[in-house]
Amino acid sequence: MGALYGILGDADAGEVRSIGDRLAHRGNLVSEWSVGPLLRFGMRTGLGGFEGLEGGPIAFDGAIDNRADLVGGRPAHRASPAADALLVLSLFQREGTDALARLAGQFALGIADPSGRRLMLARDRIGYAPLYFTLSDNRFIFASEYKALLTISRVPARPNLDAIQVIQSTKWTKPGATCLAGVHPVAPGTWLEVDVDRIHTARFWHIPIQVLHRDEKRHAAALRASFVDTLRQQVAPYSRIGISLSGGLDSAVMAAGVMEVAGDREVHTFTAGYGADDTEVVNAARVARELGTRHHPLVLDPSDLPDLLPSMVWHLEEPIGREDIAYLFIAAREAARHVELVLTGFGFDGLFAGLPRHRLVDLAIRLPPLRGALEEFYDFTFRSVEPKSLPGRLLQLAYFRGRDFPAPLVLGASPLPPFTGFSTKDDQPLSSFLRRGFLLQPYQSTVERLYSAAGVRMNAHHTDPAFIATAFSIPDRLKIRGRTQKYILRKACAGLLPPSILKVGKSFNRLRHDIELSEVLERLADELLSPSAVADRGLFEPSYVSALRRRRPGRPYSQERAYRLWSLLLTEMWSRMFLDQRGSRPATPLTRPDHLSLDLTAPD
Repeated sequence: MGALYGILGDADAGEVRSIGDRLAHRGNLVSEWSVGPLLRFGMRTGLGGFEGLEGGPIAFDGAIDNRADLVGGRPAHRASPAADALLVLSLFQREGTDALARLAGQFALGIADPSGRRLMLARDRIGYAPLYFTLSDNRFIFASEYKALLTISRVPARPNLDAIQVIQSTKWTKPGATCLAGVHPVAPGTWLEVDVDRIHTARFWHIPIQVLHRDEKRHAAALRASFVDTLRQQVAPYSRIGISLSGGLDSAVMAAGVMEVAGDREVHTFTAGYGADDTEVVNAARVARELGTRHHPLVLDPSDLPDLLPSMVWHLEEPIGREDIAYLFIAAREAARHVELVLTGFGFDGLFAGLPRHRLVDLAIRLPPLRGALEEFYDFTFRSVEPKSLPGRLLQLAYFRGRDFPAPLVLGASPLPPFTGFSTKDDQPLSSFLRRGFLLQPYQSTVERLYSAAGVRMNAHHTDPAFIATAFSIPDRLKIRGRTQKYILRKACAGLLPPSILKVGKSFNRLRHDIELSEVLERLADELLSPSAVADRGLFEPSYVSALRRRRPGRPYSQERAYRLWSLLLTEMWSRMFLDQRGSRPATPLTRPDHLSLDLTAPD
C-alpha cells in the first residue's frame, strides 16, 4: 500500500512531482530524489519513513512476508517499506535477479545500477503490487498506477482497441496490455531491464507441476500445514486482522485459518450484499458466528451505483468488474476503519479447480468424444465466441435458454485469436490448465487498488510460493472428484469448519437483477450512452447499444443484458476519465452512505 514512480531520461523535479501527486491516495508520505543525472525516483507510503532510501538506488512498494526467514530471525513487529526495500536491495546485490524468486508477499520495485543510467523494474508473482511504464520522447516513465503517467503532457491518451475488446468479451483485462495504447504493465513474476537502447524482460518465477504420489490423507495434511504456515507468516506483524467474507467456501476457509493462528488478536470479518435476505450475507453471518469473529455486514443499494462506479473505475484503471467488485470496494472502506490487514480467499478456485468452467475442462479430459463441443461452450462462456458446431450450439441453448446477448464489437479492434483448446498431452492436464491461468492472468490482482484506495493492506495465501508449490504437488484426481470441486481443500480443512460449511458450493456476490437495478442502469445509460454520445466516442455501433437497451415495460433486463450494459457504462466512464480528462479524479467523490451498515442482530 504505497507507490513508486520515476523517469529514466531527461526530466525535471516538477514532472516527477506531478506523477507523485496523482498517486497521493496510495500514501501520505512522499520522497523524491535523483539517482545520477538521468534517473529520478519517487516513493509514497502510509507507513514509516524513508530512512536509508533517499538518494539510493532502490524505490519500493509492498511488504515482504517472509522477512524473518530471509534475515534468519523472527521480527516481533511489522517492518517498514524502507526496511523491506533495503533487505531486497541487499539480497539483490548478492544474488542478482535470482533473489526475486525468494521473496514472498506483494511488491513492486525499481533498482538502478551505480551509474544511474540503467534501471530494473520487477513485480511480485501475482501482480498485486501494480507497476506500469511507457516510452515518451526517448524517456522511460514508470509509476504504480498508469493514471499518474498521464500527468506528463507528451504521453498520449489513446485507447487500446484490442484490450477494450477483450474486456467486453471476457470482463477481464488482456494479459500484458492496458486499455491505453502505449502503456504496459510490468508482467507479474517478471523483471524488466531498461538501458539506453533496449528493454529486456524475463520471468523470475515459474510453476513446476511436481506431483507427489501419496495418498489422500497425506496430501490433505500437507496442504493444511502449508496453508496454516502461510497464514501464520502473513498475519504475524498485525494486531488487527480482517477477512473479506462472502457466502462461499473460500473466504470461510480463510477466516477459519486466520482464527487458527490469530491467538488473542482481533479478527474482523466484512461482507456486503443487497440486503438481510441475501444468501451471501446470511451465509457469511453464519460463518462469522461459528468462528466468533467481529462481523461487519454491509448493504449496497442500486441507488448507490452512480456515485460508486466512477470512483471504482478510476481506482481500478480499467472498465472491469461487476457487482462483486463493487461489494469489495465498500467492504474495503469499512475494513480500513477497524483493521490493518485484510485477507481474501482469492486464488483457491485457480489452484483447486473451483470455477464452473474448470468443470468443463475436467469433463472434456474425461469424455474425449464431447471435447470439441465442451471447448466451444467454454469459449462462449469465457470469451463470448459463438459455437460453430451443432453440439456446441445445443449446449449454449440448453444453458442460457435464449437469455444470452452477444458481446459488442469494438470498432477497429482485431478479432480475438482462435481458442487453443484443452491440452491433454500432459500427465496432469487439469493442473496444466490451472497453471496457465495463474501465469497469464493471476486471480483478481487489480482489486489491490481498491484496498489501497481505502487505506488498508490486502493479502492472499497464493502470494506465498511455497503454498503454490504445495497446491501443484496435488494430482488432478484430488482437485475434482465426481461432482465435488476443490475436493482436497475441503478435506484439508476438516475440523477447521463444520461439515455443513465445507459442503458449500461455488457462490457469486450479485445484486438483485430486478426492475430497480434495471432502472438505475437505464438512467446511467441515458446520460452516458445516448446515440450521439456513442457515435461521438466511436468505440461501439450505436445500433448495438440501442438493441441492448430494449426491454419490455415493467420487466427487468435479463442478467446477461444487464452485464453487457454494465460493461458499456464502465467503458464510457473510463473513456471520459482517462481519454478525455487524462486520468483526473472523477468530479463526484465517493461518499459513505449512512445506510450501508446492516443490522443482523435479529435471529435467523
